[in-house]
Amino acid sequence: MKAATIRSFFENSNQNGFGFLTVVVLFYLFVFFFIQFFQHKKRYYLLYSLYALVNAASLLKYIDGVFFSDFFDTSLGRVYDRAIHYPSQLFGSLFFSYFIIEIMQLRKTFPKSIKVIDVAYLVSSIIFLVLWGVYMNDYSSYLIDYFHAYVFLILSYIVFFAAFYMVAKGNMAIKGYILSGMSVLVISYFAISVMSMRAMTANRETLYIYYIGILIESLLFALAIGLEQKMVYREKALVQKKYIQQLEENQTMKESINRTLSEELLQTKTEIEDLSAEAQRERTEKLTMKFENKFAQLRLNALRSQMSPHFIFNALNSIKSYFIDNDQEKAIFYLSKFSKLIRCILESSRAEEISLKEELDILEMYIAIENDRFKNDIQFKIASDEGIELENIMIPALILQPFIENAIWHGLSTKKGEKLLNLSVGYSKLPNTIEISIADNGVGRRVSEDRNLTNPLKKESLGLTLTRDRLDLFSKKFQKHYSYRIEDIIDETIGDALGTRVVVQIPNA
Repeated sequence: MKAATIRSFFENSNQNGFGFLTVVVLFYLFVFFFIQFFQHKKRYYLLYSLYALVNAASLLKYIDGVFFSDFFDTSLGRVYDRAIHYPSQLFGSLFFSYFIIEIMQLRKTFPKSIKVIDVAYLVSSIIFLVLWGVYMNDYSSYLIDYFHAYVFLILSYIVFFAAFYMVAKGNMAIKGYILSGMSVLVISYFAISVMSMRAMTANRETLYIYYIGILIESLLFALAIGLEQKMVYREKALVQKKYIQQLEENQTMKESINRTLSEELLQTKTEIEDLSAEAQRERTEKLTMKFENKFAQLRLNALRSQMSPHFIFNALNSIKSYFIDNDQEKAIFYLSKFSKLIRCILESSRAEEISLKEELDILEMYIAIENDRFKNDIQFKIASDEGIELENIMIPALILQPFIENAIWHGLSTKKGEKLLNLSVGYSKLPNTIEISIADNGVGRRVSEDRNLTNPLKKESLGLTLTRDRLDLFSKKFQKHYSYRIEDIIDETIGDALGTRVVVQIPNA
């Protein structure tokens, strides 16, 4: 008796409010996940909200005894029913399939299979909509019925089970909820399809199977979406923790550099005062040389101290933009590269000279970080002549960085189109001398100078000024030739600038 009563209740779902409850739940899910889409910008929120809307709209006509029931007995209601019946089948299948693809990230794990699904759905959807248009023009046409029953419905089941297999192969935490929801839905939908295959329409007395299936599926998918959002928040919190740790490490390094600089300033001041007190006329040139050498070292340290805060500021702005874009993987990758570069700069600052290979390694990291903010538009290449051993060539530490920085910011940053930056190491015409060439295809010095004239705040580059002074002091100290020159790359046919080349000459003996 109880079983008969329960069965009777469910068979009368369209009259006793159970069907109406299902429609209300679907409309609620549509509104809720549509709002979530605008808050979190995740496409699977939008797809699931539209899927819920399509289901709710297609079930309205089956509900009896509510305020909108009489509408479907009117001529306008019958037109509405005919208009949405077939599109709801099409878009319901599309929204559901792509919801599964998006939330389970199947495009990453099965890219080729998803492309096949895309093509199959695109072709079948175009045919479906064309036949629907024929049907709307002539209600006696059965072409869309045949296509839906024998083509699109079969395709939907194939895509469903293919997606089911791909989800089962995945390793996401929400896999169990998704598989359970898909299983419940396909069982209920298959039962309804079998029962209504002859009539080509849903059997009202068996719709309760679909109502129960859609409610259970909605609960399971809601749990899956909630768990996925929880995992995203957890991952974001972990990234933020690493970000804060990196900031603290950078602040510690900055404070260490400032303390070292203050100590060196105090020590240099004391040495200068002692040297001035002991100076004699016959030792004036020697003492002056020592003073200039110390002063150059102090200016180099000042440059490094300026460079670290500048780099930290720019890098943190880039990292901040990645967090705004919710790109945690790239933010962590950028933090690692930035930290490695800072460590290399600190290590090189302890030595007066480093090998050319070490210098080039630092430059590659520097350009990689700068280039990231230019959307990787700059193509940087390093080449060296055969027989040159980069490990055995010693150069002043960080001597090439100002040239690279000028090439990027004054030559390439405002250039449109292809951006090239080439560094080559070769033998100079001078004996026992290595020639390092840095060439870019930027706007050229003339355009850059014209822009500087219009901006009174632009001044001569501090990096180039210090570089020139350091090379002069190295020449005097070691009695060898250290120099650089800057020249324009000119198109000889029309006389236009094709870029700028810096040539640095370093002794190799």
